Amino acid sequence: MKNVLLLGDSIRMQYQPKVKEKLKGRANVYGPVENCRWSGYTLNSLRFWIPQMPDADIVHWNNGIWDIGDDYEEGHSFTSLEEYERDLHRTIRVLRRLISPDVKIIMATTTPWPLHTLEKVERYNEVLCRVAADEGLVVDDLYTPLRPEVDNILLPDRTHLNEKGIGMATELVTKAIEPYLD
Repeated sequence: MKNVLLLGDSIRMQYQPKVKEKLKGRANVYGPVENCRWSGYTLNSLRFWIPQMPDADIVHWNNGIWDIGDDYEEGHSFTSLEEYERDLHRTIRVLRRLISPDVKIIMATTTPWPLHTLEKVERYNEVLCRVAADEGLVVDDLYTPLRPEVDNILLPDRTHLNEKGIGMATELVTKAIEPYLD
């Protein structure tokens, strides 16, 4: 049975139990007990998380909402596009160093987030897709299928997924992982 490490923010924490349930008997699905927050936090925390977990065969990972946010209303994202790109490349290198050069890494786009402009989310997703292409990685597009449903899949906080959104994300993540389980 393959070991599948899920990395990501609170959206990942929402779908992780359902992905684990869907892959029961075919994969050991786990992730950090904490929110992976933004890309720099994930990068820094890998050195603490990875030694405490089974060796992953597959990593499904995304960062984005925390990076995109302007939490202090300063007129810019917490993480610039340039920093985001740098952190994504570094995280891939570190995952390969700490787990295995052959670990299968699936990068996931950020889900729609209307609290900030969807165009901004799309710009960050474009960077993620470019990094994945540069690194020869697969992208699990969580944005495009969820975007038309944005008004029907979010909780009142306009960030987190409701049951319908969790179900949709679970299906997408599961489908992205399944081809690598054999």
